[in-house]
Amino acid sequence: MKLYPLLSASLLLATFLIPSLLAEPCSAAFIPGNNITVERDGMTWNYDEKITDEEAVFFRNLIDIETGEGDGFVNAWEILKMEVILNGKMKKSLEEEPDVKLNSSSEPVELKDVEFWISKEALGRTGKKSAITNSASVTYSFKEEAGPGTDIWLMGTPDSSVTIILPPGFDVELTEGLENKSLEFKTNRALLKGNFGSEKNITILLSENETFKAELQNMETNKDKSPENGSEENVTRTAGENTEAGQVAGFFRNILKEINRNLT
Repeated sequence: MKLYPLLSASLLLATFLIPSLLAEPCSAAFIPGNNITVERDGMTWNYDEKITDEEAVFFRNLIDIETGEGDGFVNAWEILKMEVILNGKMKKSLEEEPDVKLNSSSEPVELKDVEFWISKEALGRTGKKSAITNSASVTYSFKEEAGPGTDIWLMGTPDSSVTIILPPGFDVELTEGLENKSLEFKTNRALLKGNFGSEKNITILLSENETFKAELQNMETNKDKSPENGSEENVTRTAGENTEAGQVAGFFRNILKEINRNLT
């Protein structure tokens, strides 16, 4: 999600009111995290941020001043109105400066929906320094289906953590801008983990997971085989189960090899 130089989604208005707060976009008071799920036809970018200390006080005061009566107290109605304001400003910002590109172009990427939620932790006296953890979700659709050879460019907050979940059956041929990279596989999906570098951009190049593709073909072939009689059916079923178990075990052995290869 494009939050730099906006500092963070929930402090969007601060960029217009107090520019000096932008001096250190990754100070300890802001702890952002990103979870990106990529599909062939689109992606969802979920974002969460933890605001602490003086910045939490500032944000509570901002809600009170912009949507309330300035009485030093944040209530539920003020939070709801602030969510509407931030939704609109975030959407406008993303439309003006896209944070996702396919093959070096933002044209194939369409912004579908933006949602922002302010935590109930913001309720109460504006002088409280207790942490506030907010969240947002941005949904995109792709006019061109992502596939092997597609590069995906993402712009986020420098040093913020990120998990990128790839479409089923896909791997990453190369990555740029992802620091402290690690790779794992879960429910037939590759998960890239790390953090945005100081340049704030990550580029990943998709490739097809040949091992996964071969395993699916083998399993589909075994599934389509039909026994000719009842006695053979039992034998075939047992043999098929043993074969499938062996295939699954082999699949995970190959996955471990791929993880080691990608991390070296």
